[in-house]
Amino acid sequence: MIKRVFCFLFAIIVLPVSFSAYAGHGAKEEAPAAPTEPEIGYYTFSPDITTNVATLNPRDKIHYVRLKLALMLEDSNDAAIIADVEPLLKDAVIDILGAKEYGQVATNEAREKIRIECREKIIDILKDKFGKPIVMDVLFLSYMYQ
Repeated sequence: MIKRVFCFLFAIIVLPVSFSAYAGHGAKEEAPAAPTEPEIGYYTFSPDITTNVATLNPRDKIHYVRLKLALMLEDSNDAAIIADVEPLLKDAVIDILGAKEYGQVATNEAREKIRIECREKIIDILKDKFGKPIVMDVLFLSYMYQ
């Protein structure tokens, strides 16, 4: 008798609670994710790029350029792609800077010309390698010459 009462109380108290706990826990239909627009991202080269500039006369003082370079990416998810080709891109920038004479790096106008030349070279490399430019712009975060 006591056993039946216990079973009856158990059925009245526990079973409705357990059924309500499972209510709504079936397979839910998820709405398809709306395509999102790519978000602009930035990739900063580390460490800074330092290289000597060309000298015509061996008696001239040796000059160098040091810059901190960042790339503005069309999609922030492409940062991993840039990380894979960072050495190639750094080499291209060093080639551009190393071919310049001190007079070609020591003015604000020259700095802007070099930035544009680096941007075009980097975009060309990425188009050749991946079929798309990936980079929107090249930013010089710091630019020092001596």
